[in-house]
Amino acid sequence: MNSQITNKLLAFEADHVWVNQNLEALLEVYPDQWIAVKEAKVIASDPDLAGLLSKLPDPAHTCVEFITREPLEMVL
Repeated sequence: MNSQITNKLLAFEADHVWVNQNLEALLEVYPDQWIAVKEAKVIASDPDLAGLLSKLPDPAHTCVEFITREPLEMVL
């Protein structure tokens, strides 16, 4: 794997970790919303996923999370 891809994956992972570490503060500002994070900064938010994705220049390489206090159910 080349170093550019490795760096992008590491940055993507770091943004997911940042969201998890800052969840309480994010919930105060973005309750029940989708957020997009790049370099440990929220760059966009929207209550609707499609609305959020339409705001992003590069959604495939952006950390996207749904911020809620409700437990999420996973269907496998």
